[in-house]
Amino acid sequence: MQVYGNSERPNLKTVLFFVTVLVLAFLPVSSFLFFLKNDAFNGYFPPKFFMSESIHAGYLPLWNPYINFGIPQYGDMSGGYWSPITWLIASTMGYTAYALTIEVLLYILIGGMGMYSLCSIWIQDYRVRIIAGIAFMCCGYNIGHLQHFNWISGAAFLPWCLYSYIKLLKYFSLKNVLSTALFFYMLVASAHPGITIGAIYFFIAVLLFYFFNNEQSEKIKTRFKKFTITNGALLLLLLCVSAGMILGYLDILPYFIRGEKISLDASLSNPTNAQSWFSILMPFTTVKNDAFFNTDPTMRNSYFSIALLIFFIAAFFNKKTAWQKFLLTTGLVFALLSAGGIFKSFAYNFLPMIGYVRLNGEFRIFAILCFILLAAIELDKLISGQKQFTGKLKWIYYLLEMILFGFISFGLYKAFHNKDSVVYNMHIILEQHGFASKLKSFIDAISFYDTFWMQGTVQLFILWGIKYCLKSGNFNVLRNIVIADMILASLFNVPFTGVGKASVRDVQAVLNQSPKGIPIPSLKDITQFEAIGVEQEKLVGDWNWYNKQINIKEESAYPVALKNMRRYFETIGTSNTYLDYQKPYLFSTNSSDIINVQAYSPNMISFEVMASADGQVVFKQNYYPHWYYYNSQVKKEVVPYGSNFMSVPVNKGINNITIKFEPTLIKWSMAFSLFAFLGCFIILMTLYVKQPSPLSPPTQQGP
Repeated sequence: MQVYGNSERPNLKTVLFFVTVLVLAFLPVSSFLFFLKNDAFNGYFPPKFFMSESIHAGYLPLWNPYINFGIPQYGDMSGGYWSPITWLIASTMGYTAYALTIEVLLYILIGGMGMYSLCSIWIQDYRVRIIAGIAFMCCGYNIGHLQHFNWISGAAFLPWCLYSYIKLLKYFSLKNVLSTALFFYMLVASAHPGITIGAIYFFIAVLLFYFFNNEQSEKIKTRFKKFTITNGALLLLLLCVSAGMILGYLDILPYFIRGEKISLDASLSNPTNAQSWFSILMPFTTVKNDAFFNTDPTMRNSYFSIALLIFFIAAFFNKKTAWQKFLLTTGLVFALLSAGGIFKSFAYNFLPMIGYVRLNGEFRIFAILCFILLAAIELDKLISGQKQFTGKLKWIYYLLEMILFGFISFGLYKAFHNKDSVVYNMHIILEQHGFASKLKSFIDAISFYDTFWMQGTVQLFILWGIKYCLKSGNFNVLRNIVIADMILASLFNVPFTGVGKASVRDVQAVLNQSPKGIPIPSLKDITQFEAIGVEQEKLVGDWNWYNKQINIKEESAYPVALKNMRRYFETIGTSNTYLDYQKPYLFSTNSSDIINVQAYSPNMISFEVMASADGQVVFKQNYYPHWYYYNSQVKKEVVPYGSNFMSVPVNKGINNITIKFEPTLIKWSMAFSLFAFLGCFIILMTLYVKQPSPLSPPTQQGP
């Protein structure tokens, strides 16, 4: 293994080149002409929107009162609460439909640049690093999961973690341990829990490989001591910067619906099954025929360019380096794990934490990462060895060429013989008004058989271009062909799995109807709140997340669900529960009492009660630890009311009461993590300025 000094870090020209490709490949998104559909705004945007609204109003976003009678925001594993990027955006520009779109694109760019830097560990030719970086940035995983925010953000930091961890294992230094700890924190703080669980096993495998693949011929005792110090220091730093996040998640787990191991049947759902891996050659075919693929459309695409597929197959049969053997083995293990079935059942029963992962398809990002690296190393070996287009490479090419001819013939025959083609619906498409409507109609009219001849034709031309480059040794053109390939693959598939018909402007227009700041909620009963139109709610999700009121009619579909909240909605049919359901979010058990709310924030409410008799005031927020009330300056814990809510006792006469959410330990741990993160970051930046990497034999760099 060789590290190529300063050449491993991309220069400004390279970054701008990646940005240009990103904009083109994700043009439906980067142009803001289409919005990120489904889960992006129905699941991932609401907590970010609340955080920015709360911060700009001057409140620390600890408790979110607007989602299903309230949740501890710091325990939300889906909203990126602990990510510094989330806090930076929320506290500056604030979260809008445009900000969320830009953030998704930023994470995709971070992933591509990470792969470019990671490749410098094994690959000398900058063109191969460009190819690998673009392939990862525009891979089928990112295309399929544009709407799954924390799947994209998790993938973004994965190559950076591997890059920094290998450097740390190679050479222990303060700079390397700090950078590795910060990248690992960014991964865990940003990623879906399933990716975090997969990353634990992935990096354990990297550690074991590096330990037993003894390049320096050290004695095992010496290696063990060095590895213990290295990983011990990394773990200690990671625990320091993650203290708040760890305590926040531990705080919610006992009260969280998903805090327990799921059933085996549930754990086998939505895999990237065997037929889905068909996408590594023909990604466009995965957008149709749900019955054939038998899994969610977002889980099917694993494409990483036909050029790298050729070299992946070549590496499979050729003599491999130790790292290539590791990458191949690890990639295949994660591919099997993502496929569900017997292998996932075994992992469910014998591997800790695997039973908590609901969607197997997310494991394929580890397989794609390994396969891209494996193929890129093989391509670099070809370039550095000045080999010809002969032998196994030639036969792989001819095999793929014959397969593509077969797919094109099959698609054309079935499409026109069965009259099941977009061609027969062109008159309907042309009758639509507006470009977006025409495009949507065209996309809907494409049949499964159309995808075969369309994708097959494109792939065949790309394959011919690759053959020319390999025969002539023109690897600059090969780089450009791969870039064109990934841009086309992205543009073909994004309309099906990534974006909806409406524009970002349309979504923002709905969000603009949300009241500004954190107003005092109205004491109306549940029947008096105004709703938005059905079509508008389809764009942004449940309007209760945005109307800044805290009384809801029914449970919203949101990943974070508390057990007592679920019990409440399960018992709505009982008479007492139904009567409470209709009442305002703050009410007295004595119907004649008068309540006047004096101050309100997400973490506190102050009110005056003119009580006609001793009784209770019910606050319709989920009963959860850390809630206290103050009456006459005396602090006491709130009292449970029914299956879900909290209450405070009142005496006859005037009562001035304040109810507060005070998770003291969480707040102190947040402060500790903040100072630990900033301290590590400042020291790291100082070291980079004062201790630049020693120059090694330079390599070419640039697009």
